[in-house]
Amino acid sequence: MPSRPHPSRPQVRRGHLSAVLLAVLALLCMLPCAAPDAHAKLSSKEWKAAETEFKTLFATRGKPAEKIAILKTIASDGSGRAWRLMADALFKEVQLLSSVEKELAEVSAEHSELMEKGIKGFTATDEGRSKDLAAKLKTLEQELVDERKATHGVVTAVSEGPELLRKNILKRAKSGGDWPLRAAAVHVAASTMGEKGSWSFLIQSLNKDADPRVRLAALDALATAKDKWQDLVIGRLADSSWSVVLRASHIAQERELHKAVPHLINALPKASPRVAQGLGKALKSLTGENFEPYADVWSKWWEDHKAEFEKDVVVKSGKKPEFPRIHFYGVEIKSDRVLFIIDISASMKKETKNKNPAELWKPPPVTTGGGKPPPPPPPPEAILSGPKIDVAKHELKKSIEKMPKDFTFNIISFNQGAKAWQKGMVKATKKNKEAAFAWIRSLHAHGSTFTDGALRMGFGVAGLLNYDDKYPNIALDTIVLLSDGAPTDTSFPVAKRMDPGIILGHVREWNKKKQIIIHCIAVDMQPGNEFLQKLATENGGTFVDR
Repeated sequence: MPSRPHPSRPQVRRGHLSAVLLAVLALLCMLPCAAPDAHAKLSSKEWKAAETEFKTLFATRGKPAEKIAILKTIASDGSGRAWRLMADALFKEVQLLSSVEKELAEVSAEHSELMEKGIKGFTATDEGRSKDLAAKLKTLEQELVDERKATHGVVTAVSEGPELLRKNILKRAKSGGDWPLRAAAVHVAASTMGEKGSWSFLIQSLNKDADPRVRLAALDALATAKDKWQDLVIGRLADSSWSVVLRASHIAQERELHKAVPHLINALPKASPRVAQGLGKALKSLTGENFEPYADVWSKWWEDHKAEFEKDVVVKSGKKPEFPRIHFYGVEIKSDRVLFIIDISASMKKETKNKNPAELWKPPPVTTGGGKPPPPPPPPEAILSGPKIDVAKHELKKSIEKMPKDFTFNIISFNQGAKAWQKGMVKATKKNKEAAFAWIRSLHAHGSTFTDGALRMGFGVAGLLNYDDKYPNIALDTIVLLSDGAPTDTSFPVAKRMDPGIILGHVREWNKKKQIIIHCIAVDMQPGNEFLQKLATENGGTFVDR
C-alpha cells in the first residue's frame, strides 16, 4: 500500500544551518569594506555599544522589538560597517526562525506519537508527558510568532538600506540556500521592485523556484504591493502547484483585479475541485455573476462580455469537469484530497436522536448562467439508526466508496488520543478502499474527546507542520471533522473541558493561508456546537448539526 512520511515524523534536514553561516561569511566579504569613519555617524563608543547589543540579541530567540530597535540604531550610522551588520542580521534571523520551526516540527512529531499511544488510554505517566509536551509546544509557538515579527523587522530594515546591500543579499540567495532564506529574500525583493536586481530576483522566484513555499512567499509579499504586482499575480494562476493557484485567486479577489478574469477562466479546466471553488468565488466577486465554476459556462459568458475587460486575452473553451458528487452526512465534499477526522469517544456509543438528514434536506437555489443550470445535489441518503459510531462508520464508507481511484484520502480516529489510518494520503484504489473499510469496522467507541490533538495530527498529515524542503507540497485541501462532544484535554484519570478558543487559535496558525477547508458535523451535540460552527466558518467550510 502506498504511503508517505508519517505526519508525526517530519523529515528534518541536518547541516543546513552551517550552510547559512557560510553564506553569511560570503556575503560579508562581498559587501563594501570602505572605512566607516568617512561616513559613520556614530562615535566609536556608540558603535561598540550597538555592536555588542546586536551580537547578544541576534544570538538568541525572541525580543523582536529590541532587535528592530537596535537595527534602527545601526542603520543610523549610514556606513559600510552598518550594512555588513544588517546583512548579518537577516541571515542570523533566518537561522533562528528555521531552528524554531524545526524544533516545533520535532516536538509535534513526539506529541503525535503519544497521541497514537493514547488512543487505547493514557496512564498517569502519559499524562505527565502530555503536559510537558503541551508546555513545550506553547513555548515554541510563541517563539515562532516572535521570530516571524523579528524577521519581518529585519526585512523592512534591509529594504530601507542602500541598494548595494540588497543587491549582494539577493545575489547570495539567488545562488542557492534553503527555502527559508529564499523566502525571506523574496520579501526584500518585493518591497523594492523598482531596482533591477530586486525585479530580476522576484521574477526568478515566481517562475523558476522549485519550492512552492517560496512562490507563496512572493505572492504574500505582492498581496500588499503598490505597483507592478498585477501581472505577477496573474502569472501564478497557471502555476503547477494548486496551493499557489489558490493563493493567486484569493489575491485577485481581495484586490479586485478585474484583468485577471480571463486568466481565472483559463485556469478552470485543469483545476481540482477545491481550486475550482476558489477560482469560481473570485470570478463571482469580480463579475457579479453567480455561475458554478464550470469552464464551459464561463468561457461562453466571456465571449459576450470580453469587451468590458481585457478583450485581447484568448480564453479557451473548456469542458465541464466531471467531479463525482461525494457527500458525508449530507455535506457535499468538493475535493479530491480529503482527510476524515472521526470522533470515537465513549459518547459515540449512544443511540442517535436527531432526525434523518434526508428529512431536513432542502435543495440549493438555482444558479444563473447560459443553458441549463447544473442539477442540484441529491438529498442525503437514509442513514442507519442505532449507535452514533455505527452511523458514522456507515456514512464514512459511503463517502469513500464513491471516490474515483485518482482521488486521495486518509482517516484519523480520535478520543483522548488520535491515530491515523495511514502515514500519509493514499489513492482511492479498490485495494486501499477495502483496507480502509476493514480499519473502519475495527473502530470502537471509548474515552474522551481531545479534538485539538486530532487536528494537530491532521495538519501534520497535510504537511503544514513539517519543515524539510523535501516535502513542500500540501497533501490535502479538505478536512471533514465529525464529533458529538465538547473538546476535552488529556487529563488523567478524568479528562477536563478544554477552552475552544485555544483550539481555534491553533488552527488559525496552522491554516493561516486558508488553504484547507474544514467541514464540521455535530452529531446529537449540545455543548461544543458553537465551537464547531466557528471552526467551520473560520476555515471556509460547512457546519451541520445532525
